[in-house]
Amino acid sequence: TLRNLVAYLTLRHGLGGAQVTFVSYRPSVLRRIDMTHDPSTAAYAEDAVNEHSLLLNIQMPLAEDYQWPASSDNEVEYKTVGWELNSRQKPGPRHLDLTPLLSSEHLAIQASDLNLKLMKWRMIPSLDLPLLQNNLKVLLLGAGTLGCSVARTLLGWGVRDLCFVDNGRVSYSNPVRQNLFELTDCENGGAYKAEASARALKRVAADVKVKAHNLSIPMPGHALEDEAAVETLDQLIQESDVVFLLTDTRESRWLPTVACAAHDTMCINAALGLDSWLVMRHGAATGEPRLGCYFCNDIVAPENSTHNRTLDQQCTVTRPGLAPIASSMAVELMVSMLHHPKRHGAPAPPHRTHFSPVVDTKEGESTALGVMPHQIRGSIVSYTMMTPTVPAFSRCTGCSSSVISEYHKDKVGLTKQACGSGSTFLEDLSGLTEFRLEAEAKLETFMDAMSDDDVDNDGWA
Repeated sequence: TLRNLVAYLTLRHGLGGAQVTFVSYRPSVLRRIDMTHDPSTAAYAEDAVNEHSLLLNIQMPLAEDYQWPASSDNEVEYKTVGWELNSRQKPGPRHLDLTPLLSSEHLAIQASDLNLKLMKWRMIPSLDLPLLQNNLKVLLLGAGTLGCSVARTLLGWGVRDLCFVDNGRVSYSNPVRQNLFELTDCENGGAYKAEASARALKRVAADVKVKAHNLSIPMPGHALEDEAAVETLDQLIQESDVVFLLTDTRESRWLPTVACAAHDTMCINAALGLDSWLVMRHGAATGEPRLGCYFCNDIVAPENSTHNRTLDQQCTVTRPGLAPIASSMAVELMVSMLHHPKRHGAPAPPHRTHFSPVVDTKEGESTALGVMPHQIRGSIVSYTMMTPTVPAFSRCTGCSSSVISEYHKDKVGLTKQACGSGSTFLEDLSGLTEFRLEAEAKLETFMDAMSDDDVDNDGWA
């Protein structure tokens, strides 16, 4: 260190040839210097006269003497580096760039994942941080109450590659419920939600990579205004590792559900009611038994749910505390699935009839982060949750083989026919129409049989 300081004073400050006195201060006891104390106190005096410190008088070399290595054997060789070896096992200069430590952005990036590093180091050694931080692309369909909350939770897990899709604008009623927006986003007609969300995330996480698409998702029962939107949405889903369905209406989730099933992309659904919420994962394209999608419980095709409704009836009315709960559950479910070898093809845990804080599952049904239920249905009226498992429906309008096959053949044509007003195309294609006819026939046969039994029991022939 001293030889480097000598070289610095000679070459930088022109002290070559001068006599310079150096103090090598070596206190016998290390203590924190308190700037409020008088340096003339006994404690400081004791250190000042301790026998370990040195006073050095050095004749400084000239600037022209610094030629390393020396050009001849007769010249003095001044080395301005220490004795440590470099990566090539040879003595040489070492440089340490401290510039990043002066950058608030760099410090913020380093500190942002401190919680995750401590979690991996102290509690969950198998936590795959590189997967979450460097190799995961997440698509958020919807940048409203759920979209904002999911995005913030994803940042907490270290996810830094996000994409928003939404065609709405920020209104004055949004900032109090949607935590990525401010009042300035509502001015001049309102900023696009996707773009405003992207800007807000960049203010929260310096290293986030976020895209925004002002796109209207084609929906059954609504006129198809832009055929290119079908191709754009399909491309975004193919480029993503995880897709979150966070839109307001049931029918807006249909096309993303079909596309995710067609490309076998991990899909997580979150929906809100007044005082209840749903989080579910869609099953993988392969595997037995295959888990159902958002539409597997329905025996009718999705249609225009806002038709003949007043403006207040079209708005989602929900208790403010639901969105953070559902959003957190959705992201935690994603992280658990990503740590399972089968990802979204992981089996759902068996049904439990009792509550237990300890998970008792078979091997392969959970990860170090816990189980991966198919659905999580919660209520803040009774403060309870259920985790039902629903198998895939062979005649589902969202993930049945007939619908997926048609999507692969002509995705735009499929969407155009599904968007036709009053069309039964999806029900006919998936087999729902035939299924209902079969159910009606069996019900009629059953009722006839019941009527015959009643006649026999009354003694009439």
